[in-house]
Amino acid sequence: MPFGSRRSLRCFLLVLLSLSFAVPYFAAQTGAARSDSCSYLTKAEVQEALGKPVKDGKKNASANPAVGAPCEYVVGDYGVFSLLVMTLGPSDTPDKYLAAFKKNNMKTEDAPGIGDKSFFTFPGYGMLQLNSFKGSKYVLMTMMVPGLTEDAEKAPAAKLMKMVLPKL
Repeated sequence: MPFGSRRSLRCFLLVLLSLSFAVPYFAAQTGAARSDSCSYLTKAEVQEALGKPVKDGKKNASANPAVGAPCEYVVGDYGVFSLLVMTLGPSDTPDKYLAAFKKNNMKTEDAPGIGDKSFFTFPGYGMLQLNSFKGSKYVLMTMMVPGLTEDAEKAPAAKLMKMVLPKL
């Protein structure tokens, strides 16, 4: 059943809301440095991995400046793929991030074989996040692809993350 424009808008806002709670919390606590998240993937790479038409990635100009601007791609008519790359603060660890998600009752699942440590989070409404750590970098991918379930989004997320991590 196709989504109506109202539901699409709600889902897109959920993606932004999800980023606005999780990432700023950690950045504010640790002083994480921001990065140009649009420099890591091309539109063609995202489109090929997701198997859907994708519009050019653009920085989210309304993002929290302390965190940095995620690069956001519109997938199809109303889906979203977002990428945020940050430098971790001195006290940041993957386990600290994972514990915070679990504390907020967000479902998590390990994503072995990607970076130093990676895990999926499931904010709901068909949205998937892949959290990856490599050295001093933290990468957060958020996606909600029309026609794909959360489970079906895992493989494209892993593929794209494996393209980003060597570029850090």
